[in-house]
Amino acid sequence: MENFIINILYLHIVVGTISLLSGLIAIFSAKGKKWHKIFGKIYAYAMTAVFITGIIVAGFRYNKFLFLIAFLSYYSVFCGVRSLKLKALHKKQNASWYDWFAGTLNAVVNILFIGLGIYYALKNGFTSGGALLSLGFGLGGLLISYTNLKPFILRPNKAYHWYLAHIGNMMGGYIATITAFLSTMVTRFDVMNPFLAFALPSLIGIPLLIIWQHKTEKKFSSIK
Repeated sequence: MENFIINILYLHIVVGTISLLSGLIAIFSAKGKKWHKIFGKIYAYAMTAVFITGIIVAGFRYNKFLFLIAFLSYYSVFCGVRSLKLKALHKKQNASWYDWFAGTLNAVVNILFIGLGIYYALKNGFTSGGALLSLGFGLGGLLISYTNLKPFILRPNKAYHWYLAHIGNMMGGYIATITAFLSTMVTRFDVMNPFLAFALPSLIGIPLLIIWQHKTEKKFSSIK
């Protein structure tokens, strides 16, 4: 059984590497064009494999952190893919039951993540790596669930809502994946400060995402 888990762990590392590389190419390739579509699909499939292998390894190793973060990083990618199928939400299209289920499950998982962070904080202090990462991921995950479930209730008023949701979620999933990678390096090898490991991907990725969203809003608003 141990050999099986080791092989799954190696597979997890391989597909994780593929997701990071393919995601990077998809981000910097022209949106809607051939290479973006190809590497976007590779990224989505690789992240699905990352999620499945992460859950298996976490279950057998009783790794609560890996188990919870697998949901957080994959849910954003799931929503990014689903946004391409939910382009008509502003025209009274209804989300599927599994869209609701995924969002609710992610919210529950991230409430547990926050609980884990509180546990680590009480045990090791609020400035400990486990507390900071768990609380940060948990709160961020709840925000992602809220952002993706909200349009199912309060319908968007922009026809290009799906485009913003697609890129935003895919970028969010990539940022979460990078953060998870750096966090793993911190917990295993203590390669950097836990604050930096958690904050660095967001400090770089979120401003870039905001700039892109601003440009997108400006582009579409000019088309009348």
